[in-house]
Amino acid sequence: MSATVLQYVFKPNPGTNLPDLLGLVKEAAELWRKHGAEVSLWSVQVGEVGNMTFVVRSESTAKLGAILDALNGDPNFAAWRAKSMQGGLSSWVRSNQAYEIPI
Repeated sequence: MSATVLQYVFKPNPGTNLPDLLGLVKEAAELWRKHGAEVSLWSVQVGEVGNMTFVVRSESTAKLGAILDALNGDPNFAAWRAKSMQGGLSSWVRSNQAYEIPI
């Protein structure tokens, strides 16, 4: 089995209180972890400086699918999504899914 990652790239909106944004990201991380995902947060330092990347790693695409099914069925995640959108703390840049190629 090959690992897979999801990358959610976003940027803080001008004037955003960074501790508030990080608190919201930590809430998301707890929800993803609850359903079995490995997550991390990255700050872009070369290229698109100022962007942040929330990375979800899973040991396989099958496991990622199960994680996504569970997460999207979690009412707490639905509430977090609404809270995130209403907060206006960041803007989406892009999302990617990458599949590991064993070499």
